[in-house]
Amino acid sequence: MFRLNGCGNSRTMLLSLLLMVVTVVVASSLTTTAASEAKTRSNAVLDTSSQPLKRIVGGSSAKANQFPYQVALLRQGTFACGGSLITSKWVLTAAHCVISGYQVVQPSLMEVLAGTVNLHSGGVRRSVRRIIPHESYGFPRNDIAVMELQQAFQMSSSISAIALRRTAVPSGSTVTITGWGQLHANGPLPNVLQYNRAKVVSKLACAREYGINFGLICLSSSVNNGVCFGDSGGPAAYNNQLVGVASFVSYMGCGTSIPDGYAQVSDFVQWIESKID
Repeated sequence: MFRLNGCGNSRTMLLSLLLMVVTVVVASSLTTTAASEAKTRSNAVLDTSSQPLKRIVGGSSAKANQFPYQVALLRQGTFACGGSLITSKWVLTAAHCVISGYQVVQPSLMEVLAGTVNLHSGGVRRSVRRIIPHESYGFPRNDIAVMELQQAFQMSSSISAIALRRTAVPSGSTVTITGWGQLHANGPLPNVLQYNRAKVVSKLACAREYGINFGLICLSSSVNNGVCFGDSGGPAAYNNQLVGVASFVSYMGCGTSIPDGYAQVSDFVQWIESKID
């Protein structure tokens, strides 16, 4: 859990899209408990006061080769996050996907799965050589990281890199979001990659909502649509370019009318290219 101050809404709490951590609210204080990674900066808050939600993601199942840049990050063989292939040997994801207890996860514990829309069949795996989170990461700011693979993927119709967006996307534009995240809060993970659409919120409205003026793009979806826990690190794409990296939802959880937060790729292009050159 992270409470924003300053020019943002002081009541806004941000929930990272990781699957592992639960925050419990007690009286006026916040106490964080977790089965693992108790010291992570990103926490998922479950709102038990509202009615059970239906299928929040509200998306559709992807077809083979539809999103060949989408990859899955596996930690010790278990699905952890999404990511995007930006070259044959480099993956872009969220920093909170690769940080555990304030330490970068050991590359030897991670694998990247590409070339399939099904988490449990097909595709090609690669081991990870290096993990580089942004040096100024502090959830939810600068929530971005790159991963170098031990061996490059062979490009094909099912595996290909996506170009980085170098300028901001106009507000009101429709982007495509993808991921293997939960179909609803506390719900199951899909076997097949899901996709949906979302609209870009104006920079001013995004800054007012979360108090972040750099490195953040807000995406708005109708109720019962949008990203959910497990979609962390996954892409938002526009005109065949990568524009966002899934970071958080609001304190209300998945599928609400409050915008979801993505790291804005165009603000980090120089940083990304400096690391992968």
